[in-house]
Amino acid sequence: MKTSYVMFTSIVQDLKGLLSSNSVLNESKKLDELIQQYNQMKNQSINESEDVNELLAKDLINELKQKLKTEREAQKKQNEIIKEQKMEIIHQLEELIENEQNIGKAFADLKSIRDNWTKLTEKSPLEQKEIDRKFSKKLEDFYYNINIYKAIQEHDLKRNQQLKEVILEKLKKHSSETASKNLILEIKQLRTEWESIGPVTRDLQDDFWSKYRSLLDILYLNFKDFKASEKEEQLVNLNKKLDIIRCIKEINVSELISVKDWNIKVKKVLSKQEEWKSVGFVPKESKDELWKSYRLACDTFFGAKKVFFDEQKKIYKANKVLKNELCKKAEQLLNSENNYELTKEFIDLQSQWKKIGPVHQRDEQYLWHKFHKTCNAFFQKRKDSKKQLDAERDSLNIEKENIINQLKETSIESEKQLLDHLSRWWKTNRNHTRKSNQLEIKFQEVLESKLENKTVREFENENIQAKIGIYKDFNDDGEMLFKESKAIKDKISSLQKDITQYENNLSFFGNSKGSNELMKDVYQKMDDLKEQISSLKDQLKLIKTSLK
Repeated sequence: MKTSYVMFTSIVQDLKGLLSSNSVLNESKKLDELIQQYNQMKNQSINESEDVNELLAKDLINELKQKLKTEREAQKKQNEIIKEQKMEIIHQLEELIENEQNIGKAFADLKSIRDNWTKLTEKSPLEQKEIDRKFSKKLEDFYYNINIYKAIQEHDLKRNQQLKEVILEKLKKHSSETASKNLILEIKQLRTEWESIGPVTRDLQDDFWSKYRSLLDILYLNFKDFKASEKEEQLVNLNKKLDIIRCIKEINVSELISVKDWNIKVKKVLSKQEEWKSVGFVPKESKDELWKSYRLACDTFFGAKKVFFDEQKKIYKANKVLKNELCKKAEQLLNSENNYELTKEFIDLQSQWKKIGPVHQRDEQYLWHKFHKTCNAFFQKRKDSKKQLDAERDSLNIEKENIINQLKETSIESEKQLLDHLSRWWKTNRNHTRKSNQLEIKFQEVLESKLENKTVREFENENIQAKIGIYKDFNDDGEMLFKESKAIKDKISSLQKDITQYENNLSFFGNSKGSNELMKDVYQKMDDLKEQISSLKDQLKLIKTSLK
């Protein structure tokens, strides 16, 4: 017990020493050894109760492990930063290799890059060897390219010498020619070429420059007399440019009210600007003022053009929104099922489209194509639906005629047989055709002839439940039942008017002979009508119940 106490005390002291050190990471090997000693001691004293030093050692180990984890995470982050910095330096070296052709500057930049790399390498871990190898490869590429640049530079110096010798020869030849405008332009061109050519070798620079300046002095002396006649030409050019300015200023922008108007005038102004470029020089003393006037005239015109087209853009934008909305409405209507009912709405959309103004040219064709395509698709869909509906109606007419013919030819033995024919007939009422009314009359006549002691109306009223059941099965959202309900309501209204008329007629009867018989007949008719109304109201209740 005493030995383990002493050992745990020693371990605690060592652990405290590690905890107070600047870096546990640098002492991680020693920490592993102390943890191993702690575990061995703990195993040896397994049957003994834990003392204070053992518990303290356990806590210190946990604290050191946490500190070690924190330091490792910090080191990992630092290594990543160094890696990113190294990659940036490699990128700088790549840029230097690709773009820098000045050998002196290239070596100066390389020194700065290598200094920065050395500083980072001192901080970086050994596992970043792959990045170091990449940097070494880029250094090899740099020195390879520099050697190529040196060879190219020597070639360029020789080439520059040859080009400048050609220009000096041309200048010498022109120095003996008569001065002219073309010659002046030629000399200007040769000067431009000379200035665009790079240097020659240092030992030839002074000689080449001296010859060049001497030849130019001779040529400019010859040009002096030519300038006098050129002055007259410049005055002519001045008047031409003044005419161009006047022409642009005379355009009255307030009269330009359409895009077409503006496009015509813009074309004219652009033409005048091209004409301005083709006119030669003007006297130097008029040059600046003339340019200001010209610039002001153009700026005023194009400023007004900008205001107009900015306003047009707002109009185009608003019109685009409206036309897009019409396109969406058309697409929504296209997906609807009731094509015949929506025809008027589509025609209204087309009318609205015509009333909306134009949009930008890049949008106009697209939007029109989109809208036109949807309209065409709708009317084609309507046409196809009509064909399908017509075919279905023709089929229904044939079916109705077959029912009528079958009813004519059938020997009726019971009302159930008649109800079967009537039920089949009701099923054909799912669509109305131009022959529906005519065929209905024929069917009623045939059905009437087959009934005994009752009318068709009475027979149908007795079987109203069957009729409602058939109509309810139609896939029309109750449309047929609504029509039936409306027909019954109209019938009730008509019967009530008849009753009112009979009541009015009764007031005209006096006590003349035979009036009692007439009144009795009228009262009988009114009772019949009221009975019909009562029956019809019962039918209405049944229809309302089925529609719920």
